[in-house]
Amino acid sequence: MTDPLFGSEAFDQQPAPDVCGLEGAPLAEASSLGLHVPVGDSVLDLGAPEADLDGDGFMEAVTLGDDRGLTVYTDADGDGTVDHVSTVRFDGSYDSWRLANPTEGVAFGGFVNEERDGSPATSPVPARWERIDHGHI
Repeated sequence: MTDPLFGSEAFDQQPAPDVCGLEGAPLAEASSLGLHVPVGDSVLDLGAPEADLDGDGFMEAVTLGDDRGLTVYTDADGDGTVDHVSTVRFDGSYDSWRLANPTEGVAFGGFVNEERDGSPATSPVPARWERIDHGHI
């Protein structure tokens, strides 16, 4: 199955051209208070949230764009990590993804699950992006 956000393999998390606005985003530093988005083995800093999408009084989204369209990166649970991405491209196509962690209750370490005890058998499956919607307007 092909995932336009992160390549054709389930855990091949390389940014694809279908996500807008990430070009030139800096790597996140531990001291950063901006929204962070995991991309493969990297974590990018998207800057301070600029929109309150759910009306709760807390800013939780950053909108970035480029010559292909606009993408809204949202931290729905307030932990500082983007967990929902929606892209609308100027050609009328759109996609939405959510950050999924298939191992319930396993915390993210560096925005992907950390290995336990150095043994692959005990390592949780890493977090991944799942496309939850797509189409053409």
